[in-house]
Amino acid sequence: MIKNNILFLILPILLFSGCDQFSRFNYENYNCGNNSTGINEIILEKVKKGSNVKLKYNQSYSASVEINKVSGREVLITFKNKNVRINRDTASLTAKENNKVTIIECKLSKFKM
Repeated sequence: MIKNNILFLILPILLFSGCDQFSRFNYENYNCGNNSTGINEIILEKVKKGSNVKLKYNQSYSASVEINKVSGREVLITFKNKNVRINRDTASLTAKENNKVTIIECKLSKFKM
């Protein structure tokens, strides 16, 4: 009887502690500073195709861009004729415009509530 009560108390804790879908709000903030692409900051809220990404460009211009594709831990967006690949593991951006490819190391901060 005691084993059943202990199991009854511990099982819900184990189930809910590993579930990310129960968070009310989360986002990933990629701060890339000043660079040749002009992309200073990217904020991901929902990481799925069609969701919007907030983008800060040239320190003053803000835009909302739609996610084109999510492939594993990479997110693809298009902004001002640039194809931007966000690597969520390494916090790096790869921006491709025509034949020019730029790789930017960003600082990642995550918030979850």
